[in-house]
Amino acid sequence: MSNRRNILLIMCDQLRPDFLHAYGADFIPTPNIDALAENGVVFDNAITASTVCAPARMSFLTGEFVSGHGAWTNNVPSRDGVEYLPQRLRDAGYMTAATGAYDHYPQSEMFGYHYRKIQIEGCPGCDFTREFLEKHPEEKSIFVADKTQHFKYPEEDFYDRWSADCAVEFIESYTKTGKAPDGTAPEQEGAPFFLYCGFFSPHMPLIPPEEVSGTVDPEKVPEVRIQPRADEDIAEVELYRRAFSNPPEVLIDPHVLDEQRKRDRVLYAELIVEIDRLVGRLVRSLKDCGVYDNTTIIFTSDHGSMENDYNLVSKGTYPYKPQLFIPMIIANEPRLHQGRHSDVLCGNLDLGATALDIAGEERGFGVSRSMIGLVEGTVPERRVNLSEFCDSCKTIVDKRYTFTYYPFTGTTCLLDRISDPEETVNLSGKAEYAEVERKFLMDVVDFMVLAKGVRIEAHDLGPSVQAGIAEKNPKYLDKFDIAYPFGSWTEIERLEKAGLDATCNEFCKNREIKAHYGVYFHRERPKQ
Repeated sequence: MSNRRNILLIMCDQLRPDFLHAYGADFIPTPNIDALAENGVVFDNAITASTVCAPARMSFLTGEFVSGHGAWTNNVPSRDGVEYLPQRLRDAGYMTAATGAYDHYPQSEMFGYHYRKIQIEGCPGCDFTREFLEKHPEEKSIFVADKTQHFKYPEEDFYDRWSADCAVEFIESYTKTGKAPDGTAPEQEGAPFFLYCGFFSPHMPLIPPEEVSGTVDPEKVPEVRIQPRADEDIAEVELYRRAFSNPPEVLIDPHVLDEQRKRDRVLYAELIVEIDRLVGRLVRSLKDCGVYDNTTIIFTSDHGSMENDYNLVSKGTYPYKPQLFIPMIIANEPRLHQGRHSDVLCGNLDLGATALDIAGEERGFGVSRSMIGLVEGTVPERRVNLSEFCDSCKTIVDKRYTFTYYPFTGTTCLLDRISDPEETVNLSGKAEYAEVERKFLMDVVDFMVLAKGVRIEAHDLGPSVQAGIAEKNPKYLDKFDIAYPFGSWTEIERLEKAGLDATCNEFCKNREIKAHYGVYFHRERPKQ
């Protein structure tokens, strides 16, 4: 096989980082995920591109913000013309494969993968559902529980075990034969592989296999947090979601479901134990097949989960850490020091550029940045990062604050994660934070312009404009249409006499220019 590194990307669904030992949790045994952390870098400021599944996953697939790729909610396709990571890696000489939880639309689209064997929530025709229902014809769903709220059948029939088994099957087949289990081969013999393995857990329904029952001490699981803010200090969309997601009695007494919610959190934690077992299974397969030393492993999630904190179920249009922040671990990567934590701003938006960096590809990929480069210092750090839930809310994160703007309502929320780690005080509207909010609102506007594609005539791209765009996307010129640079030496001389930077259009040299009135740097400068 090639000397270039293989890439194994493990993506969970709805896994909040504070339920992992690598992020400080001491109540869930996760030795295999711990081993990844000890053999790599844990990113403490990783957020999701969207707190809903398919849009977040499309951001991973395209390197674009949700407003850029256009798949703004579940079961909506991306816009025409976006690039997909598997195809970019395929063009770079990789074998690309996907197994397990997928959640891209349309479901029939391969997005550049050579091979896939997938399961999709509620999809009767996907591979796992078909196989499971053939084996258990008495069932109508893959989500079947026993009386203890555990999966009804042995672990070997569990949907995430199936996902891991399919990934192991691919690793074994490809390392032995150079082909996927169905005989599909890459364009180049001996190509390294990119393998995506998706786990549906710990997404609801919370039905872990019986084999992990009792692995989590209920007394150690953190209690559900009760939102102390008054309703008038909470965004309308959050109030509505809280109301339609809960029985009416919960809004009267938030403690009414305490026992059930405690039980749910234990089940959620047990699903994480199951994920850890499957991570160990994947790593063992890499070692058994002799490719572990040449494989970089990335472990992450599409988004987190509220798990009933503040009476909010699952995920949604909320600004809170449990669902906004995600685990992100890059392990077994020779360019990174082992056992470190990094505070750089990053997220699942950056998975594409990171994979392409490992593959040796330098051309930009949307607004994605290589997390390896961020840690190395070879890629500029972000000052702020963006997460979106459709156009319901736009959230800006820096290393201290979380700012959310709710379009068309005039409503904002500003949380200080350092001084208020429980995120209970909305600082929005307070005079002393007016400048902080103003800057974040400008960031929202900048990101929306960047998402649609920057359209500025080159003669208006002064130094500060270029610097501002590059701060948000250092590789913006890789997909920037150039139109109307300075057209004459007379214009250049006027700029010089005005004391302005007359070289600011030099980036147009040796690049395709879509429209112009005359291009000064294609001719010699007239003699004075």
